[in-house]
Amino acid sequence: MASPDHEPPRRQYDCVCLKYGSGKPHKISHTAWYQHLASACTEEERQRIQTARLLGDRIASPPPLTKPSSIPDRDYSVPPSVRRAEARRGLAKRARENHDPNEYVGRRKCARVRVQQPIDSEAGPSNYGDQAANPPRSRTARQDDDDPSHFDNQEHDVPPPPDEHDAPPPPEEYDIPPPPPPGEHDAPPPPEEHDIPPPPPPNEDNAPPPPEEHDVPPPPPPPDEHDAPPPPDEHDVPPPPPPDEHDVPPPPPPDEHDVPPPPPPPENRRITYQRRTRPQINIQHLRECDAIPKLKETVAFVFALSTATLADPVAKLSPQALERLRDPPRRPLFIDNAGHRHSISTYLAMEHSSEDAYEKICRSTARNFSGAPGIEDLLSFHKVENLIEGMTGVEKVQHDMCPNSCLAFTGPYSDDVQCPLCGVSRWNQERLQCTNGRSRVPAKQFTTIPLGPQLQALYRDPDQARQMHYLYERTQQILAELRRTGSISSVDDIAAGWDYLGAVLDGDIKKDDIVLMVSLDGAQLYESKQSDCWIYIWIILNLSPDKRYKKVHVCPGGFIPGPNKPKNIDSFLFVGLHHIAALQREGLRIWDASEDRAFKSDLYLLFTTADGPGLVCWDGMVGHSGRKGCRVYCPMQGRRKNQGTHYYPALLKPLDNCVPGSDHPDINVFQLPLGGSGDYADNLMRVVSAPSQRQWEIHRTETGITKPPLILGLEPSRSLGVPLCMTTDLMHLAGNLSDLLISLWHGNMECGRTDDKNSWDWAVFHDEDTWTAHGKAIENAGMFIPGSFDRKPRNIADKINTDYKTWEFHLYIFGLAPALLYGVLPERYWINFCKLVRGIQIMSQHVISKQDLKHAYVLLCSWGREFELIYYQCRQDRLHFVRPCVHQVLHLVTETMHKGPPICYAQWTMERTIGNLGQEIRQPSKPYENLAEEGVRRSRVNALLAIMPELDDGIKGNPMGSVDLGDGYVLLRKRDKRPWLPTGEEARVISEFMGQGQPLERFKRWARLRLPNGQITRSLWRERLKATIQIRISRNFTYNGRERFGEVQYYARLAMDARDDVDEAWKFEDVAVIRTYSLPDDSLLKSSSHTLVSSTFSDELVVVQIKSIKSMVGIILHHLKRPSGIIEDRFFVMEKPGLDISKLGIPYSVYQDEDDQDEDE
Repeated sequence: MASPDHEPPRRQYDCVCLKYGSGKPHKISHTAWYQHLASACTEEERQRIQTARLLGDRIASPPPLTKPSSIPDRDYSVPPSVRRAEARRGLAKRARENHDPNEYVGRRKCARVRVQQPIDSEAGPSNYGDQAANPPRSRTARQDDDDPSHFDNQEHDVPPPPDEHDAPPPPEEYDIPPPPPPGEHDAPPPPEEHDIPPPPPPNEDNAPPPPEEHDVPPPPPPPDEHDAPPPPDEHDVPPPPPPDEHDVPPPPPPDEHDVPPPPPPPENRRITYQRRTRPQINIQHLRECDAIPKLKETVAFVFALSTATLADPVAKLSPQALERLRDPPRRPLFIDNAGHRHSISTYLAMEHSSEDAYEKICRSTARNFSGAPGIEDLLSFHKVENLIEGMTGVEKVQHDMCPNSCLAFTGPYSDDVQCPLCGVSRWNQERLQCTNGRSRVPAKQFTTIPLGPQLQALYRDPDQARQMHYLYERTQQILAELRRTGSISSVDDIAAGWDYLGAVLDGDIKKDDIVLMVSLDGAQLYESKQSDCWIYIWIILNLSPDKRYKKVHVCPGGFIPGPNKPKNIDSFLFVGLHHIAALQREGLRIWDASEDRAFKSDLYLLFTTADGPGLVCWDGMVGHSGRKGCRVYCPMQGRRKNQGTHYYPALLKPLDNCVPGSDHPDINVFQLPLGGSGDYADNLMRVVSAPSQRQWEIHRTETGITKPPLILGLEPSRSLGVPLCMTTDLMHLAGNLSDLLISLWHGNMECGRTDDKNSWDWAVFHDEDTWTAHGKAIENAGMFIPGSFDRKPRNIADKINTDYKTWEFHLYIFGLAPALLYGVLPERYWINFCKLVRGIQIMSQHVISKQDLKHAYVLLCSWGREFELIYYQCRQDRLHFVRPCVHQVLHLVTETMHKGPPICYAQWTMERTIGNLGQEIRQPSKPYENLAEEGVRRSRVNALLAIMPELDDGIKGNPMGSVDLGDGYVLLRKRDKRPWLPTGEEARVISEFMGQGQPLERFKRWARLRLPNGQITRSLWRERLKATIQIRISRNFTYNGRERFGEVQYYARLAMDARDDVDEAWKFEDVAVIRTYSLPDDSLLKSSSHTLVSSTFSDELVVVQIKSIKSMVGIILHHLKRPSGIIEDRFFVMEKPGLDISKLGIPYSVYQDEDDQDEDE
């Protein structure tokens, strides 16, 4: 066998194909030459490839040919170097003329992967597609296609293609990446770059010199796509003509060295994605164009944000706070003084107690332990608060405001002495008069809590700092999955949304950056009197979902006192956003205790959330009643009634009468435009540049925009920007849908003059007896709903007009109603309603699979169209049936693909924050000031616990007497005092489970079990000892991964011989003895879109392993009335919203029409 050093060189040929070399000469092997020839798109290109091979030994590249060249007529008196230069220029020109015309149309972005070195996590993608919408940046922009160095460098960046048999299957309808924004889907996508194999390295002896930059002229405009014929089939490619015997010897047969290199590992797959275009807005241009005084003030706020610094007067930061933000402490915090530590521990332990109670405990401690070390250093209430403030660096900032809550004296109003809206003085008049105008004390102030010190505190403890790394680590896992499989299997957090991933791949979000979400909402502190106030909070998305929404990690941002609603809320939000904008410009300095590393972090504002009325405070739009009232700003226009001013988002055009402006054609629900309309920037400019009030009103109606939003002043690369940062809100959506449906079924909707309520066959609760019986059924179901489901729904017939909570509506409409309305609501309305329920159940999960997204999309879109057909019926007098919540449902799935699960940005966290802060109010005379102080105290305590987690003395670990079974399963007492031996059927099923040769010994029964999801299941053994009215049954669950349901009789630990374990003589087998329910009714399951899971109770006992238990469910008794009139006692299953829903084994298709289903039956 010959030595490798003496092996003959591999035979290579010149190729000038367009697909793999862009028309430039490159060396390839014998086998690869035939592959490139088969990929030629035109006959002319095929001839050029063949000619290049024939002349490969004589010249480096042939000139562009329109027909096979005449070799004997060539003038060889020209020096070879000149001929090569002329050939390169000609081939480059011809390559540009014949190149794919779609190259510059709708190009998809690709995150470049270098094969020979790991990806720099801080680098963005190299392809920006439309350069007009996304101008290139220094770190992430890709080289222009007319730069010859771009092609040379690309040879090493593009991995070779995978084998044809190893390629992943083509993406399905909802494979990630998501569909392109409107306008982009019209252009066919170009070939993906990871399908382009790199040419082998050229032969150093024969390789031509690299072309000079001036040799390559600028590319001409691409030809029309119709000029290029379709690529020929591989079998239609004619064989190359035989070469002349005087030109070149026949090619040798391919050897093993000519085999193309193997494909790269799947980890090197390119990430192809399409990020919705972020509007490019020039704030300086807005300042020059505004003409209306009201808009001038708004633009002034935006411009002030764009130039914000920490030293601005509005920041009001103390020198110590400013120094701390720019140079944070670089060591953990320790408390050496025993008196100070005891004072802080007492302060934290008395979170819900009064100041007087704290002082009494300190005095009692000093009196009873007078000789203890540090007893003389016990601190008073105010001193311990000042000590915590100094340790954490969390300060409050207060600014003057109008006594009537009209606006805050910030920004352009900072020098005003009276409110420009109501004319009330800024100063306390009593104090002003008593001092003859010498003492000016503000009449009212509002509080803002700077976020920077709270973020720095999250990194000062090693364990807490590691928790802040979650988002980066999860992002790397998702990117690895994308490179490996080409899609995302499930959406479980905002990190799986393409709005976030696009910012990461573009380099806007880097490893050390902190990603934020801000939430705003109004609250009424007292039910009996007007007491509105507004609160906004910051949610740190770097933390994992099981931590970021807890009270200890939610950061209060600011408090806007009432009792009146603010008329210019931008002046209040300006202070908190000014702090964020300043930190974005200067960077937030952080010391990471887990890595002992200091770095500068850029704050990235990802989402802004609020309810429907509050969202206009963030986006500056018209709200839900406008012609363009979509909360995610899709370009769909609403429709209004004759002589009406309120627009409704109806897809179908009224058939009887349609006013001008609302007569646009019907909209296909499956072709509904995406949110985040690309014409936002142009529309905003139209509104701002309106020369008069009348023109402003016209543009406002046409565009749906009223003013520039305040967050435009943030750094463009540090914010997702309006309208992309706007989110759906699953919490308020559930409440609004419930109100709409109940109003229809109860017949409370407004009835037009040309309509008749007697024709509303869906108004089944118009009969008061039916309504009362329905409310009683809801109340009776409460005892079957486990306590872990939180508040159970009450009798809706009695409480709907008072204080029926949003969570009660959620459990009722999307849990109980499919079963309780069966046989009550007419069938076609019930089937339509079940589609909505199933879709919302899917979208309420924390983890949503790709298949679930497909089902939810079809179900919700089908519900929306059918809702209009059977309720609205294309009648103008029923347009008000189509409320904005109906339209919002249609955006849930597509927005989930871009933003992550809706549960991650729902308003539940905001509602809980308002509730637990409101519980701390102890001074009814000053509720707003007290609420703000509680928010400041909460911020400081949270920061202190982040710095020193050991101060949190909450109960940790498992309760006494429990047994940790591993994997999150824990047995909890009660437990039998003495061993017990079962008899009869129980003994038989347990013995069968244990197997032959295993004796059944006495064991102790256990009453409760804690599941990995935190739910605590109980057992019939203990629950039957209590009165029915005192319990909420918590002993039913799904098990075995087969979506079977059962009632736990008890839990046990069975002692068994350890036959497979030589080290132990026996082992415990942890089991649950259950009584099963029958399989669900097939017909009900299909017709209800899997929302009515109806079973009967069986006498079958089974024994299952404890770790096969998945989750606890409510199994509720109901009386099912069949169409035949027969009434059966059955049980239906209700699962807690937010947990993973059951996927039962009954097959059904959401894509079938009703006619097809009838045929199948």
